[in-house]
Amino acid sequence: MQVLVLVDGIPMTKQDTTGAVSLEHIMLDQVDHVEIVRGNVSAIYGSGAIGGVIQVFTRQGQGAPSAYISTEVGTLGSQRLLAGAQGKAGDWHYAVSAGTNSTRGINAINVSQGLNVNPDLDGYRNENYTLHLSYDLNPNHQIGMRANGSHGRFDYDVSDATYASVTDIHKGTTQINSNALYWKTRISESWKSRLHVSDGKEKNTTDTVGLYPLKTQAVTHTQLMSWVNEFQLHNLIATLGFDRQLQAIDASDDYSALLKKRSLTAIYAGGNYKLGAHSFQINLRSDDVQEVGVKNSSYWGYGHDLNAQWKLVVTHSTAFNIAPLGYLYDPSSGNPNLKPETAQTDEVGLQWSNGSHRMRSTLFSTKTRDLLLYDMNTWQFNNVASVKNEGLETSYSGRMGRTDVRASLTLQNPINEVTGQRLVRRAQTLASTSVSQLWGQWVIGASLRYTGARPDTLDNPELPSYTLVDLTARYPLSPEWVAFGRVENLTDKIYQTAYGYNQLPRTLTVGVTWKMKP
Repeated sequence: MQVLVLVDGIPMTKQDTTGAVSLEHIMLDQVDHVEIVRGNVSAIYGSGAIGGVIQVFTRQGQGAPSAYISTEVGTLGSQRLLAGAQGKAGDWHYAVSAGTNSTRGINAINVSQGLNVNPDLDGYRNENYTLHLSYDLNPNHQIGMRANGSHGRFDYDVSDATYASVTDIHKGTTQINSNALYWKTRISESWKSRLHVSDGKEKNTTDTVGLYPLKTQAVTHTQLMSWVNEFQLHNLIATLGFDRQLQAIDASDDYSALLKKRSLTAIYAGGNYKLGAHSFQINLRSDDVQEVGVKNSSYWGYGHDLNAQWKLVVTHSTAFNIAPLGYLYDPSSGNPNLKPETAQTDEVGLQWSNGSHRMRSTLFSTKTRDLLLYDMNTWQFNNVASVKNEGLETSYSGRMGRTDVRASLTLQNPINEVTGQRLVRRAQTLASTSVSQLWGQWVIGASLRYTGARPDTLDNPELPSYTLVDLTARYPLSPEWVAFGRVENLTDKIYQTAYGYNQLPRTLTVGVTWKMKP
């Protein structure tokens, strides 16, 4: 995965053989807002940020004290309930919430494309909570703590000609817990500092009952200490930071076990400077990774205001991505000789803004060496010597009267330069548009997402393109009560993001939210 995902500053990449991020278990009920940083930004965030960063921030305590309850029901037996409170009382800030979410689900694997697949429904249930508490020591100092957790229980399917049966039952759990302490201070008018210490743990289990029973367990443990300082001097904003991270994996199944840990230490600095129509950005970072060595990354950017509406932006950046511990040391598929991915990105962009309207179009070229990939021929993780992706990204957002519009288009060509073939499951064309209309007291929304055709893994056919249409609506029943509904996959499109795996059909959800007014 070449996008770094952080939840309240804690990296969420699992250290097992998936190297994945369990975003599906982070319920939107926990989320206050999401920030997306596009492009190659390892020089700011470190390993894994070759394709950008997704930062998820859980609920925060602010404003007058309030409480809320939200509930919904929908097709496929889906149910959701959320309750919480947040606000500010004196020098205290607080936010607390708890929720549950469940569905009967669908059959995970298409039985006509799999072998010995159990045609049962694969359901899901999740319980989650968040807690944020902070205290203002004085106008310049704040201390706080965060805690959040999510417990997901799910059914899944396996396709195998030899080691599976149509009567097999597969179940799994994912339990995510993170805790953090922080201190924010303004040392002077031009110097702000933040110290953040966090501890995150994710436990994944699977249990197969049937012809060939198997149990697995994998615990990823991430501890992070981060100290960031920001200085503002006239037209210059400078940052200086230090990170210390400990990563560990404790995994086992009925046949083998893996227990491994490593440390990462980083120091980084950056600056943004503006002089008239010219703006400059420089970021430098050095990461010392145990058993890997020192990896350096940089970001160089220049912007020129052509006039009040138009701006030209040129950037050059380098990045790296270290292999998860499972990729390196798993007894079955690990490869201790794996090299970290390294990447170089060049971009030229043109930005336009006028009132509420924003448009950006960027030509990009990224070359990645030693791409981390699971090789279906050797059943082991390996490096792909050279991969290149070139293309154009264009986005627009704006408001016209009572209508909000957003749109994006990506045209790209991700190629394995060794074989000359396109990378699997990477579409050349991605597009989306959404419209939100205020109509009396109603808020009506519609979105359209298009994904082009793309190759799948070895021996599987090309995945066809698909277009999804979603609708949303909200209506205030009273000052405290709001009714809402949504239709996802309106056209009941049958599509796949990976060969053999089903996606949701058309679903309908309705619900109400109550919020106590201050």
